[in-house]
Amino acid sequence: MDATPQRRPPGPADPDTCRLNAEDISNPDRTVSDRLVWAVLAVAGELHEIRTLLARRR
Repeated sequence: MDATPQRRPPGPADPDTCRLNAEDISNPDRTVSDRLVWAVLAVAGELHEIRTLLARRR
């Protein structure tokens, strides 16, 4: 088992921040995998907002 700690992006502030991080190609330290994680977090955040709004309508 690898003892190297896994790199994780910091917790997202909101879906818009995640989307900006996913689309940021100016940062040379950000890999394609990092950008993909940010994109998935953006979608998850947007789905959470949609679910919250739908729950309020019921």
